[in-house]
Amino acid sequence: MDKYILSLNPAQKEAVTTTEGPLLVLAGAGSGKTRVITARSAYLIYKGVPSASIVAVTFTNRAAREMRERITALLRKSRSNPPTVSTFHSLCLQILRKEMKHIGLRKNFTIYSASEQAALLKNLLLDISVYNKQFKPEVILERIGRLKNSFTSPEDMDSTEDDPLSIIVARAYPEYQKTLRTMNAVDFDDLLLLVIELFRKVPGILDEYRERFRYIMVDEYQDTNRVQYTLLKLLAGKRKNLCVVGDDDQSVYSWRGANLGNILDFEDDFKGTKVIRLEQNYRSMGNILEAANSLITKNSRRMEKSLWTSEGAGPTIKIMKALDGEGEAVFVVSKILHLINSKKLSCEDFAIIYRANVFSRLFEVELRRKKIPYTVIGGTSYFDRKEVKDLAAYMKIILNRYDDVNLLRIANLPRRGIGITSIGKLHDHAGNKNIPLIDAFSNASGMEGINEKTASKADALANMLKRYRSAFLKGKGMAKLLSGLIEEIGFHEHIRNFYKTDDVAVKRIDNVNAFVESLKYYEENEKSPSLQGFIETLALDDKPEKEQEKSGVTLVSLHSSKGLEFPVVFIVGVEEDMIPHSKSLDDEGGLEEERRLMYVGITRAMRELFLTYTACRIKYGTKTVSSPSQFIAEMPDEIIEHIETECADEEASAEEIDIKEEYEKVMAILNS
Repeated sequence: MDKYILSLNPAQKEAVTTTEGPLLVLAGAGSGKTRVITARSAYLIYKGVPSASIVAVTFTNRAAREMRERITALLRKSRSNPPTVSTFHSLCLQILRKEMKHIGLRKNFTIYSASEQAALLKNLLLDISVYNKQFKPEVILERIGRLKNSFTSPEDMDSTEDDPLSIIVARAYPEYQKTLRTMNAVDFDDLLLLVIELFRKVPGILDEYRERFRYIMVDEYQDTNRVQYTLLKLLAGKRKNLCVVGDDDQSVYSWRGANLGNILDFEDDFKGTKVIRLEQNYRSMGNILEAANSLITKNSRRMEKSLWTSEGAGPTIKIMKALDGEGEAVFVVSKILHLINSKKLSCEDFAIIYRANVFSRLFEVELRRKKIPYTVIGGTSYFDRKEVKDLAAYMKIILNRYDDVNLLRIANLPRRGIGITSIGKLHDHAGNKNIPLIDAFSNASGMEGINEKTASKADALANMLKRYRSAFLKGKGMAKLLSGLIEEIGFHEHIRNFYKTDDVAVKRIDNVNAFVESLKYYEENEKSPSLQGFIETLALDDKPEKEQEKSGVTLVSLHSSKGLEFPVVFIVGVEEDMIPHSKSLDDEGGLEEERRLMYVGITRAMRELFLTYTACRIKYGTKTVSSPSQFIAEMPDEIIEHIETECADEEASAEEIDIKEEYEKVMAILNS
């Protein structure tokens, strides 16, 4: 361990060896923050702190997994166990599973995914007669999430707001929470809120966890929201052994509740805080860092820091103006091909970064045309595939008999003769009798409006689910059981009938088989496998499918690029109204957050950075004049090089282009 400590730079070493009291590590982009957190965890254990007394918290399963692996590697010689390394949600889930009786949750409660939340809310909106096509369930859920993350309960809502959305939310929010409890389910926000409720309700349990987690570390602290901050403050207690690592200059998630004030005000909230700045960058060349530093210093709400490198200035920042979106794509892809051939780079060395996912299309078309492999990051999660969600719904209702949402999903899937009208009557009966929907299925015989044939089918489904519940809850041979369920319900045949082409059906069946394999893998690699444990891994999974097989040029949004690095980066569409986005001007601090977002994009580049913009661009079906982003002008002239393109006359204005097109149309009519 001592040898590893000696390999750290002075600031990193100070952060690792400062073990007591509140510590704020301001870690600039590419400054080795993950190395610091992992080394600090190992150092604490090396100095005699029991691993069970340490918890490191981060935001994604991938980050937690990588951190755990690095710590384990550092501890290999000492044969010590690694500390708890977890996401906020996973940590809170562990606590709730152990302490659920104190807050009214029943055994085998379910965590609802976003799609399950939307399905539940849609049914509720119809039930309470406030369904409005203008507002999708996802929009209402986003508002409910904001209320939860500001600690606003259904009872505490402002009843004076009279805009249509607020009126719907005021009606839906209480019913949504009530129905979640009835179905023995929680959403992701509830995981944290219920733990805070538990700690405040039962102080003795809070004391137990304070005693257990004597040393707390948090990665990406700038992304924490008010609820996460409250949870950390409760756990830290009077001991205040809280080390937070983050970069206020990379706080870009206010739209999902992140509070920049958490990191800016840390010194005031935790008296006696020691602040250590990690400013030496190990990723980017000097000119890239100068561009990033010059840009971010224009922000007023930030903590002073300046990135530097010992690697030299490197190439200038290349700025390119294209005629339009197609010309921009042609230039970028041509440049990638040129650099691959001239500098012996691989496709994986390049990233095309944009403000919004809609930008990827033109670049995908051109990359395909040039036969260059690529990956789009931010794709659909494997576990969000329809056929996978269908099977997961079966497993969730098998686990939790109160889960009406997932029973509704699979009631007639595959078709078994229980029509939508009959399902509606069964649902109404369950609501009137205040019983789980599965009990209505079991007792459908003789129910008004349900014929005996349908009643028999409903009862058969309920009995089948009960039979599989008994088998699955033993926790043995679950993959084999799932295969048996798939065969019994005729799921493969259902897929073949549902999809019109054989190729699509085969791919969907492959997804089903892969799902069975994922359950098998879980069983083989988990010490105490259970149906509940497997379903929780599905709920907490945050790995998009396309990230699992990443190859070729990477296409990624600015937000999703955070944490990534590439030798050559193209940031495209660097134009006013896009970066900064036009909507940012409506929000207090919006422009500064857009500047931070641009800073994130710039600091992804290791060797070379290209910024591109257009003379005109199609927006909402209309050709619109573009202008370069103000952020380009905020970079020093001496590190910038404007380059010419061969795709068009760059100086032609959008108005001239439109006039030329209209002239050609008129001439075509006259000559016809």
